[in-house]
Parts: sequence; C-alpha cells; structure tokens
Amino acid sequence: MLAKAQSTDDKKYFLSSEANAYSFSTLSFSDPYLSPMTYNGIGIGYSGSVRGFLTEKKLRITSVYKYNFNAGIALNKAYTSDILYLGGNYGWGIEYKLKPFQGLKVQVGGLWDVDLGMKNLERNINNPVNMDLSTNLNLSGLLRYDIPLWHRNFQLQLSFQTPIVGYMFVPRAGASYYEMFELGNLQDAFHFTSIHNKRGLSGDFTIVVPFRRSVWRFGLQLDKLRYKANNMVFDRSNFGLIIGTTMDAIRFGGTKKVVPQNFISPVE
Repeated sequence: MLAKAQSTDDKKYFLSSEANAYSFSTLSFSDPYLSPMTYNGIGIGYSGSVRGFLTEKKLRITSVYKYNFNAGIALNKAYTSDILYLGGNYGWGIEYKLKPFQGLKVQVGGLWDVDLGMKNLERNINNPVNMDLSTNLNLSGLLRYDIPLWHRNFQLQLSFQTPIVGYMFVPRAGASYYEMFELGNLQDAFHFTSIHNKRGLSGDFTIVVPFRRSVWRFGLQLDKLRYKANNMVFDRSNFGLIIGTTMDAIRFGGTKKVVPQNFISPVE
C-alpha cells in the first residue's frame, strides 16, 4: 500500500499587505457656515491601509481597511483670519482582483467609510466651530503595474475612492451648536447624499521601490470634495507629496516556530 501524507511545504500561509504613508500638502477650504471666504494653507497627514483575504477559499476576493488623519491651517486672502483643521477617516470594504494582462493587477470594489473633521475659526464669535460628519458607500480600487528592472520588481500604483451614496451632517446657516444639541433643534441638519449633491475623489499615485531590507513608495496624493446642502456649497481640496513603506506580513506565535513558507499575498 502507498500512503500519502500532506507535506508542510504544501501548506499555504495567507499574508496581509500593509501600507502607510506620511504627507505634506496644500489645503483649500470653502465653508459658508463659518465664512463666505475661501481659505488656503498647508497641512500634514498620515494614512494607512491593510489588505487581506476575505476567505481562504476565494483568493480573488480581498478585504481592505483604510484610515487617515490630517491636520492643517489655512488663511484667507487678506491674512486677517485663519481656520484650524483636524480630520480623520476610517473605512472597510471588499475588492475583487483581476489581471487583465501580464504585469497589471486590478482590485476594484466597494468601501464603506466614516469621515469626521473639525474646523475652527476664532473670528466667528457666534459659531466659531463647524463639524464635518458623514458616512458613505464608495467605489474604490487599486491598480498596480509591475516594472522588472535591475533584478528587482518596481511598481507603479494608483489607488482611488469616490463617494456614491451616504448621509451627512450640515447645519443651517446661522444655527448654533448650542441650539442644535442642547435644545434639540436638528431641523434640516442631516441629509441624504448621492452624486447630485456630493462629489469627490481621493487617491494617490506612487512608485513602489524595493530596497534590500524594505520597500518604500513615493508619490502624489489628491483629496477633492464638493458637497451642498441648505443653500450652501462646501469645498475641500488637498494636494501633496507622500512618502511611506509597504510590506506583506503574517502573525504567528510560539518560541519554537520558524518563519512559515509558501506565502500568498492579497496583492499578487
């Protein structure tokens, strides 16, 4: 009799693809609730993403987590007042992997996110603070193109995200936060969103450069958003440079365990 046993070399280990980046950018705000003027300035940010397999049986379907944090200061054209901005975003989604031709990898799907930000304008005595709060179902995607060069695999990478439908908080012009939250007057404060009243695009274009012990990425980042409610039109633009790292990782424990082999990456 011939007995066959599964070799440990045949076992597959599923990796998570993790990326992070720091950014330095120019900012532009238009917030009619705080001021009729446009404010321009600079900002810094940190962003990250984690991609992994949704199940071990369907290797074309991946899950993705995205998050970012931003801070900045913007001035009006007369340099008489400034807006301080703090914001963050967190999202989770599912993407489907495609390989249209050799060297190109495409991941496209949907992502649900929550966006929260605070803008402070001290010269506005009655309403010095406005809050950005929304949740959206987005179309998201990632494109990678491999460039074999000098015995290494460079990559051009494009990621994008755009809102489709959602819900947002936009108070009426002149309505104070005391009136809304202490007195409970939230009339016309929450609004359904779709492409008719909210449009935006965020993403980055980077080149991924492998070094001997690490993989770095350098590129450009864009975040542009325009929405309207209560007869007001809001704009937010962010364009800058990013630098970060990327890696495939697997977590395992035990003092006697060796590094596992036969990796499968969700971005391969």
